[in-house]
Amino acid sequence: MDAMTAAKAPPAQFSIQARRWARDNLFGGIGNTLLTVVTSLFLAFAFYQILRFVFSSAQWDVIEANRRLLFIGRFPQGEEWRLWPTIFLVSALAGLTWGLWSKVGWLAAVLLALVLVPVFLFFAHGQVGMLTALAIALALMGYAVTQTGLVHERFQGPIRQLIVVGWVMAFPVTIFMLLAFGGVDPSLWGGFYLNILLAVVGIVASFPLGVLLALSRTSSYPAFRLVSTGYIELFRGVPLITILLMAWFVLPDFLPSWSVPVFAPAGLDRMELVYRVMVALTLFSAAYVAEIVRGGLLAVPKGQLEAAQALGLSTVRINALIVLPQALRAVLPALVGQFISLFKDTSLVSIVTLVELLRAGRAIAQGQIQFSGRDPEILLFVALLFWIVAFSMSRLSQRLEHSLGIGER
Repeated sequence: MDAMTAAKAPPAQFSIQARRWARDNLFGGIGNTLLTVVTSLFLAFAFYQILRFVFSSAQWDVIEANRRLLFIGRFPQGEEWRLWPTIFLVSALAGLTWGLWSKVGWLAAVLLALVLVPVFLFFAHGQVGMLTALAIALALMGYAVTQTGLVHERFQGPIRQLIVVGWVMAFPVTIFMLLAFGGVDPSLWGGFYLNILLAVVGIVASFPLGVLLALSRTSSYPAFRLVSTGYIELFRGVPLITILLMAWFVLPDFLPSWSVPVFAPAGLDRMELVYRVMVALTLFSAAYVAEIVRGGLLAVPKGQLEAAQALGLSTVRINALIVLPQALRAVLPALVGQFISLFKDTSLVSIVTLVELLRAGRAIAQGQIQFSGRDPEILLFVALLFWIVAFSMSRLSQRLEHSLGIGER
């Protein structure tokens, strides 16, 4: 019974199909029934323990008192206005993206409400609460406008292109808002905002670099193939922590003293640590993206390449129009898995003294006497925030896979 059939079935027929599915899959034999019962009891016990801790034992005042540190770290007081334009832009783009490329089902809507309502209640005080409500409203409006037919079909193509441009421009807008008009010292960027920023930079920058490396490794030119293979094997063979430490201590010794406006006005060898970490995450992730994309390139039938060559297409057009679309479509689940892993790996930047979300949480538990011993509450909250973003990326990937028909033919 697939989801489409179940959704169209009458209630009585749906009930019969549900009982039949449960009998065949959950209680089909003594062993299967025993496994179902034991698993259900274990899950019920674990769920009960989690709920009892969350609603009874836990003392969440530690989160309420330190939410600013957890979300933006040591960001200067009075400079928070720099963050909201980017948040509004991303919220509107997220709503439009969901509305044009996908559709939120009832289960996703429930999960989204379970996430958004606590987030709003957590921020619902004073000006911050109003701005948070505006960000949520922009996302909902963007989704509603594209789903209610207010956007004519002939305008959907240009709007899609504008959305893509908007996502590409989100990072430059963010950096401009952080550094313009006096700016905020990058060493003061922190909290969950820093995790998101590092992940976005790593994903956006490592994807084209990884594709280029994959094409080079499958190239017929030995020089390209050897260089890309050496790069990939080097970065895949070294732990990310080592690369981050090298970005902290070693990278400045290899950089010239050239001045770069905005990012390194005093010289590349004195580049801010945050930017060096961005470079390290990008180089590390690109090696894994390259191998994932290379697997997709090898899956493209050679007959299509020979047919394209027979038609007189150039190598660039063959790769851009025939090879890469099929390769990226085939490896989309693996790519999203790599990007989710990269997002979670941003917590490792705490080893180089950056105050991201996890380090901020540990600083609260270790440095604030009144909250000593509150590690479970802090770690559970930190895990929840990471899970929300990772789950959202996973759901968006599944929707995109469904719209592209991956696995259906």
